[in-house]
Amino acid sequence: MRRNNWLVAVVWLCFLARGCFYSALLPVWEGYDEPYHFAFVQYVVAHRSLPVRSDPVSRDVQVSLHVLPLSWEQRLHALAPPVYTQDSYWQLPEANRHALQEQLRAFPPAWSSESGTAPAMYEAQQAPLYYWIMAVPLRLASQWSLPAQVLLIRILSVLLASLCIPIANLAARKFFASEAIGLGLIALIACMPELMIDISRAGNDCLAIPLYTLLTLLLLSAVEPGGSRLLVAAGAVLGLGLLVKAYFLVALPALVLLIAYAAWRAPAERKRVLLRGGLGLGLALLVSFGWYWRNRMLNGAWSGEQTEAAAAHFSLAQLITTVGHVNWAGGVTSVLVSHVWFGGWSFLKLPKPVYILFALGMAAAAYGLTKFLIQDRFHSRQQIVALVLYVLFWLGLLYHVFVGFVATGVSASCGWYMYAVVVPELLLVTCGLFAIVPKRWRNAVLPALTAAFAAIDLYGVHALLAPYYTGLIAHLPGSDVVIPARLQQLAAAGPQLILTRLTVNKPAFLGPGTIAALFMAYYLATAVAVAVAFISASKSETNA
Repeated sequence: MRRNNWLVAVVWLCFLARGCFYSALLPVWEGYDEPYHFAFVQYVVAHRSLPVRSDPVSRDVQVSLHVLPLSWEQRLHALAPPVYTQDSYWQLPEANRHALQEQLRAFPPAWSSESGTAPAMYEAQQAPLYYWIMAVPLRLASQWSLPAQVLLIRILSVLLASLCIPIANLAARKFFASEAIGLGLIALIACMPELMIDISRAGNDCLAIPLYTLLTLLLLSAVEPGGSRLLVAAGAVLGLGLLVKAYFLVALPALVLLIAYAAWRAPAERKRVLLRGGLGLGLALLVSFGWYWRNRMLNGAWSGEQTEAAAAHFSLAQLITTVGHVNWAGGVTSVLVSHVWFGGWSFLKLPKPVYILFALGMAAAAYGLTKFLIQDRFHSRQQIVALVLYVLFWLGLLYHVFVGFVATGVSASCGWYMYAVVVPELLLVTCGLFAIVPKRWRNAVLPALTAAFAAIDLYGVHALLAPYYTGLIAHLPGSDVVIPARLQQLAAAGPQLILTRLTVNKPAFLGPGTIAALFMAYYLATAVAVAVAFISASKSETNA
């Protein structure tokens, strides 16, 4: 047990090291919606209140959008010129780039508390808990440069997200009754690159992930005989989650279903289960109702999400008619692709065969899980908990595809949201693969998945992210396609140029030597996490 706890701590440190590396690697505003999340925190610091969507971003964020190289997606936000994408920025003469960098360094600290004129802070739709938390350190760092403030919030976001590691370990140990599998599962989580991209930014997913993981752990225990007292704690965690991210709304029906399931499985203590479950639900609503009522009053949508607010203006008949026009296959594909690897807000992509291989793996896991559930006759309480949480989250994403199509005509959703349910997902995937893999090979499942994600991570960083953020590669003219860098390109550029360019528009203390040290820590953390996966497999009981 002591050795296992030490290895959990090692994986936790690997997660933190990798997250800090990504926080330094990603350019300012490359994270999904990062400038608008960051402006939300600034607003809370400056006004000690919550913004609405029509409020403009701060003055320094507004000006920075015309000084910094922006992600590919930012070009769609109709910003007034001049606007530079990563592609166009590195094509500027060096003197022009230096002038823009000097402009950024000259931002007065007072600009962070002054309102700009545009663009609007549309992420004011988000629930407030993350922004209240981050307002405290940002207030203390009010005299820092804008890049230093962004890096601070990123690293603190990684710290929050890292809490999912020990909680996930406990959940996996309970699910499989195996310390070794619990260790292997968190090593896999630590090596997931899109998860790192998602949490290494200013954004509230970093808090939603550990809260959803804790909710999963509590519900895995609550459905067991005598565990119903944990339904109250699950309700409290759900209430906090609802103050972090609107996608926790799908956990409300999940909690109702699991309360009913626990009561059905325990006829002798049914009244107690229902009473405690009702208290948990009441607590969740008590904690979060004020925020959602505010959304309803402000924009007509309980979630506050802008696409749902736009869809609220359509009649029921119009919405029903629209269902048949949605490209559901495209929506599901967008979720799966952006769940595996999507390269930040510049939407870089891996070669198609990689996505196909992962889709085949998910299909195999789904087949195995279906086979297991049929043979088990849905008797396993833990599988039911994970399945209910995961399926309802998927239904929420499909709803997001639908309202997005109604509002914009685009059938797509965000696969990085699925990292909120990464633990239920991996529990089910592992269970499904165990059901179809011969017993003697089961120990290899988690190490193989961990090594596969680590390989994708290393490829993505070296062939796409670092080369793209340093101007070695760019989007093809008139296209959203970026050809990955070849070894010859990287060798011709040399490590010094790459490291130097990765420091551009970063805090002053992030020099080439510091970036190089972070690369070394990243390599070591990735290798150690994969090694822990193999070590845990050697001690696993799955081949017994």
